[in-house]
Amino acid sequence: MKRNKQPHPVMHPIRMLFFCTVLFTALTGCSTDNGTDPNPTPASQSELLVANNWITNRVSTPDGQEINKNRLNQMTQGLYELNMQFRNNGTVRALDPKQSNSVVNQGTWVLAADSKSIDVNVQGFRGNFPIVQLTKNKLVLRQRAPVDGKDADINLEFIPSL
Repeated sequence: MKRNKQPHPVMHPIRMLFFCTVLFTALTGCSTDNGTDPNPTPASQSELLVANNWITNRVSTPDGQEINKNRLNQMTQGLYELNMQFRNNGTVRALDPKQSNSVVNQGTWVLAADSKSIDVNVQGFRGNFPIVQLTKNKLVLRQRAPVDGKDADINLEFIPSL
């Protein structure tokens, strides 16, 4: 009489070790670039910039305190009404969502060699802006602009526009 071999209900230790090794490699080998790398590369920063259209969510002091809109000059207040679109070809466009995202202003942008600031050349919004934070969900640029009529360092905080 032949005896049918039944599979052993418990995995053999070698199979278990192999399975755990494969699982560990798969889990630790995955990477996500959410922009929190302390040494960002120009490619990763550029990818994050062009991934979304950005809208101003708030303006704050360098220590994070929100600045009321009425304390800002008209140019900075106007940023709340626009979607900013950084494109792969080095152009940046200001889009008006109230007018079917028509282009109301445009210019150029270049990421600095150290990936820590961005040079923007748009009429009314020109200069080198240090990147305080850049993730897939948030862009914070430092700017010197009038607050209560006096120049001050401010953070322009952008979120992806829908």
